[in-house]
Amino acid sequence: MITIEAVAPPSNEDAILRIAKQSDAVDSWVSSQSEKQIAIKILVEKSKSQKVLDQLQELMLGKSNFRVIAYPLEVALPYDKKSETKPATVTREALLSQLKAQGKLDSHYLMLVFLSTIVAAIGLIENNVAVIIGAMVIAPLLGPNLALSLSTTLGQVNGILNALKTLAVGIFFALGISYLVGMFYPNIQLTPELLSRTTVGLDGLALALASGAAAALSITTGVSSVLVGVMVAVALLPPTVTLGICLGLESFEEAYGAALLLIANIASVNLTAQLTMRFKGIKPREDEKQTTALVVFILGITFWCVLISYLIYRLYS
Repeated sequence: MITIEAVAPPSNEDAILRIAKQSDAVDSWVSSQSEKQIAIKILVEKSKSQKVLDQLQELMLGKSNFRVIAYPLEVALPYDKKSETKPATVTREALLSQLKAQGKLDSHYLMLVFLSTIVAAIGLIENNVAVIIGAMVIAPLLGPNLALSLSTTLGQVNGILNALKTLAVGIFFALGISYLVGMFYPNIQLTPELLSRTTVGLDGLALALASGAAAALSITTGVSSVLVGVMVAVALLPPTVTLGICLGLESFEEAYGAALLLIANIASVNLTAQLTMRFKGIKPREDEKQTTALVVFILGITFWCVLISYLIYRLYS
């Protein structure tokens, strides 16, 4: 369950309690009260928390002395067996906060890209699967892709541009590092681990499509442990590093295959992540923004479908 606390002027007490009642809240009560403000806590199932938050946001429009805070509740007694019967969905606001942090272009992100690139490069060159998996788990490029999917689903153009910038900088930064590794690392051979990331097939596309859906489900339901498996299954960094190393070695045919694999993974993850988020009911709160969000969502789906269709065409041409 979720505890939602609304801090507002006392004149809003009846309206807030009415929202709690209309949303079938498990419980609601006034936790503190003064002449200037009142704090009301609402205990609600996760599946209904988005409705409460949306109605509270509408109530607080134009008011500067109104604040809403939501936080998870681990235990509530007595236990109600009827609660949480519907699949839980993380609220739109929580998703935006989480993925905005993951898609932020800052020194922390660049450091993760740098470290994971070095780890992946060593693992690929030395043909060490365990080291490569270590780089996969760091997975700094997965965050911007999920942020891109969420922004596209919500029709947030600025969010799309920020996610694309973060993703592009991360990819080119990793390419630059791995290119230098390919040029200056002594006695590099195209190991089986490197060669395995220079081809893309229908099985790889299917894996990436399924992993994108799993990633979206994991973040929208709060089951973050699933993400570790997704990071390993649809790793974006190893093909990026393979591309850079092959360019550094002037192995352009292998570099082309690695580039196709990278594009296939990015397109597949975004396609199924967007579809899953839409299926889970992620959309803007405001009615006037929902049409724009639908148009942007359709454009995004169309773009990824065309890109994947082109990749399939290249496989059989």
